[in-house]
Amino acid sequence: MIDELISLAQDSTPEKRHQLVEHVTDLFVSGADRYQTEEITLFNTILESMLPSMDAEQKQEVSEQLAPIDGTSQKVANTLAREEINIARPMLTSSNALNPEDILRLAKTMGQGHLLAISKREHLEPKVTDVLLERGESPVKQSVAANSGAEISDWGSRLLIKLAERDDKIRDAMIERADITEAEYDKLINQMPAQQRARILKLREENETLIQDLFHEASKVVASTKLERKKTRIDAKATLKEIRAGQRSLGKSITQFALSSNLFDISYLLAEMAGLEQKYVTNVMVRFDASGVAVLCRALGVDNNDYTALCRARAMHNKQSSSIAEKWATEYQSVSDKDARRLLSFMKIKLTSLEDKAA
Repeated sequence: MIDELISLAQDSTPEKRHQLVEHVTDLFVSGADRYQTEEITLFNTILESMLPSMDAEQKQEVSEQLAPIDGTSQKVANTLAREEINIARPMLTSSNALNPEDILRLAKTMGQGHLLAISKREHLEPKVTDVLLERGESPVKQSVAANSGAEISDWGSRLLIKLAERDDKIRDAMIERADITEAEYDKLINQMPAQQRARILKLREENETLIQDLFHEASKVVASTKLERKKTRIDAKATLKEIRAGQRSLGKSITQFALSSNLFDISYLLAEMAGLEQKYVTNVMVRFDASGVAVLCRALGVDNNDYTALCRARAMHNKQSSSIAEKWATEYQSVSDKDARRLLSFMKIKLTSLEDKAA
């Protein structure tokens, strides 16, 4: 069968070959999660043989369709990744068929558009980000700094903090990262214009007590709290998976859990999405103030209505009045997205520092 299909691909008219590529690609994409290894190999072999005869428009379509498919062959992914940028971009930004060594080779050899696409991958190893920072122009460096999934080496971190002195985009991105040190965070703040620096220092000072309380009291709070998982039809782990896949919003999930007063699973979602230990999020969830929860939710993009639902659930759990919940919801509207992300970054950096000192 495979020989017949390859022969058909080679001997057909351009129009027939175009139709065959569409048909094979559609079949591959629609059943990739259930095909056996032999079937996946068949589809990849056909596509590999037909790539040289595809026009640019069809290559782009194939690249867009196959980039999310893990069963795409390494050969197909690499071939498309080396094409002009409109064709290569989907593979470079998201294909798991490209292994770390493939990505490293591409980063070492391709042009700026390709480097920019690579810099947006969900995860990048330090040896790749080093190459991107060494070869990339400003947009690439800015993109690496803004990518929380890009691991940055000590050299890369020093370079970006140095560049941040004259590049506001890099500075603003770096100060929202949680993988820098407290000393590096201070350097970035000192690079800010005076008015902006004063506001950040004030916010940090206001949250210093909260962070100290979180660190020293979190385990006690978790041990003493009556916060328990409610029995609902909604599975928190499945919900988290859907949120990460972009199939469900964090805010709407919070509202669903809040309606059943399920603060335990809301704490789980917030902890996982923020990259914090759940004991810290449980602590801010049961506190009688809202500063910590507000920072977490705003930094993670929870909108006003969904946060209001959470406020009502928290007030009910803490046996506080509904007017307190409305006060929290009103105050939330004045919380800046950017400031919240910076405070969350500082919270994570400071907690890591306190944990290291206590170890």
